[in-house]
Amino acid sequence: MSQGRISIEGRIMAANNQGEKRISRNYTYGYMVLSVQVGADLYSVLVSSSKINTYGFLPRIGQYVHAEGIRSPGRDGFHDYSLSHLSTLEHIEPPKKKLK
Repeated sequence: MSQGRISIEGRIMAANNQGEKRISRNYTYGYMVLSVQVGADLYSVLVSSSKINTYGFLPRIGQYVHAEGIRSPGRDGFHDYSLSHLSTLEHIEPPKKKLK
């Protein structure tokens, strides 16, 4: 797949505050990186720290999320896909387990 806007749903496997810069006590800029498992793929979802409050929840490991943004392909088959420029990030209920 080439670069383009997509929507994913998956479970947060890791959350890191990378690239965060504190200007003052009240203002921080930078981004948070969420590793989201979507089926067999792992996505690095880049969330702007200045927008985190607009999403209405603080992302934590184990939560299921729906995210919509611009997808960049993984490089060399060793790097995760990345999702940036988010238009949507929301907490969703975990999928129901199928009964056999």
